Formats: sequence, structure tokens, C-alpha cells
Amino acid sequence: MGEFLAAIQGSNLGGGDHAAALMDQQVVNWCKEMIGFPASASGTLVSGGSMANLIGLTVARNQKSGVDVREHGVGALEKPLRFYGSDQIHGCHRKAMEALGLGNCALRRIRSDSGLRIDIGALRSAIAEDRSAGFRPACIVASAGTVNTGAIDDLAAMGTLAAEEDLWLHVDGCIGALLAIAPENAYRVAGIERAHSVALDPHKWLHAPFEAGCALVRDAAAHRKAFSVTHEYLETTARGLASAPWLHEYGLQTSRGFKALKIWMSLKEHGIEKFGRLIDQNIAQARYLTDLIEAEPVLELVAPTTINIVCFRYRRHRFDHAALKSINTEIMLRLQEEGIAALSDTTVHGEHCLRAAINNHRTRRGDLEFLVKEVIRLGDNIVNGC
Repeated sequence: MGEFLAAIQGSNLGGGDHAAALMDQQVVNWCKEMIGFPASASGTLVSGGSMANLIGLTVARNQKSGVDVREHGVGALEKPLRFYGSDQIHGCHRKAMEALGLGNCALRRIRSDSGLRIDIGALRSAIAEDRSAGFRPACIVASAGTVNTGAIDDLAAMGTLAAEEDLWLHVDGCIGALLAIAPENAYRVAGIERAHSVALDPHKWLHAPFEAGCALVRDAAAHRKAFSVTHEYLETTARGLASAPWLHEYGLQTSRGFKALKIWMSLKEHGIEKFGRLIDQNIAQARYLTDLIEAEPVLELVAPTTINIVCFRYRRHRFDHAALKSINTEIMLRLQEEGIAALSDTTVHGEHCLRAAINNHRTRRGDLEFLVKEVIRLGDNIVNGC
């Protein structure tokens, strides 16, 4: 309904004093409240997590570069910048490094521990090593829910380390930042409120239709400074449409659609508390699916289940890695083609597996029980040549 009305209304959210722009700012303010950011922080709605992360990392680069990058470019950097994330970090961060002119090598991947979280000791050592080698450490990218397994870095410890080292702390919270509103699981993202910037996705656990992402920045002045350009045709006025802030000064797009309405309507209708309960429900369902898998001798977990993502595989006999990947890939494809379930696959520390990400408010335990039975049925059929 929100998408339908937004299309008919046809607002341009570049800014201005009109209802759509005010609703956009209201949604951003609600997102700030949900993760514990101060009212003085800023934010912008974007297409999704990749763009939200790019916004945060752009501000980080500009603030920590030591030069006026916007005016002189990255060629003026006195020392090469270093950004840090775990070896589980989302691929969009590499794209961001490339787009920012820093290159993939500027993003140093730090090993993850047995829980797939960034190793804080290894991170600390890497920062010290880079300083000694003549690099300029600039930003730590923490994952509040990795896309592979849902692992959550120790945000409190990373906040402390960032403060000690005078680094920007960016949290990629596109998977799990909104855990902050879940009564039973908010503790998992304790410390996210200390971040300098956060990326989150209303089109995940706020169940908004695609596309809907949000970038939040604690220092509103730094945020605006990273993107603002003075145009003679977009000057502010004391009255009229141009009397309100230009929202395009907080991101890369000048023209953009009315993404806020669908989120605004949903939150007004259901309230944040309901969405928090649904997040808890999905996590409980992932735990239930994990228990079902652990009870089946022919199935095995490949990674710990932290939140709503379960990584597992079919393994009836002693197959080598190539055979296991072939069997489980075929299981995934048949699940999709037969309309049973939309699982994906991934590789965690060298082990290929099926990946079930439970993100739907309509999922029931019976669906998960059926999934397990079908995975076993399909696996047996494939092994037996059927």
C-alpha cells in the first residue's frame, strides 16, 4: 500500500519543505531511536545495505584521511589508509573501498574466531603493525550479524579499541542492527550505540518491501560535510519549498523516490514492539531448526547458530569435500525448483553448506520440520542415484 501511494504521489526526496521529506526525516529519527543514537545524529534512506555502508565508509574516509579528500582526491593522502573487518565481512565493503579510490588492499581482513567473530587480539596487532609500516589506520568495520552465519562481533570491545586508537567505528548492521529492539535478544548488539556510523536494512527485520536501507551517522556535521555541494539552483530560502534542509546533502543521490512512506505506515500500524517480538520469534525458530538438525544423524551443523541464520549440510556417508558440495548443491536446487524452500548456500571456513535465513513473520515450526524431512529425502534420493 505504501509503495502504491508513494508512486501515485510522486515526490522527489532530494529535499524541500513538503510532507514526504518530513516523513523521510521522521523514519530516520525512528531508526536512530531504535539503535540508541542521539537525536543530534543524522541519517539518510538509501536502496539497501551496500549503499548504506558506502555512505558510512565515505564519511569515515573523509574524517580520518588527514587531508581534504573531496578537494584534492586520494592522491593527496600522506599515508595509505587502512580499514579493518573480519574475514566474514560482506562483499559490499570491497566495492566501497574500490569506489572510494582506496583499493581492495586498503581493507585488511582479520581472522575470525570459532564463533565467526573478529579476533580482537589479531585486530589490535594488525593496527599496530600497520602503524609501524607507515599506514594510517582509519576505520574498523564491525559486523552486527554476518551474512554468512549471523555472527556478531564484540561491538563493545571494538568500540573501546576504536576509542583507544582514535579510529572510526562503522557497524554493518544490515543483518542484525535491529536486534536492538528485540526484548530477548537486544543484548547481542550491546555497544552499537557507540558507533560513529551504522548501516541497517528496514527491508529485512522491519519487513518493508524492497528496497529500503538506512545509513546513520553520529556526527551530523561530518555527514553533511562528506556530501554537501552548493548549487546555485538548490539554494535555501527563508520561505517556500526550499526553506527546509536538502536531504540530498547527506548522500550520493540528488533525486530519489519516497522510500519512507512504506516504512512510516508499517511502524505507525504495528509499532516497534511488534517488530521486536517478531525478531525474537525468528531467532527462536532458528534455534528450533538447529535442534532438529542436531537430532538427525545424517545432518550436521557447519557453523554455530547465533541469531536467525542456520548453516548445515546433508552428510550420510564419508564423502570428500567435492562430493559433499555436489550433493548439497543439488539438494538446494531441488528444494528451490520443487517450491519447497528458498535456501541458499555458502562456504564457512572452507566448508560448503546450506544456509537457511529465517526472516519471515509467516514462518512456522511446521515449515522447519517439513524442511528437514525434505532435505533428508532429497539427499537420500541423490545418493541413491534418483
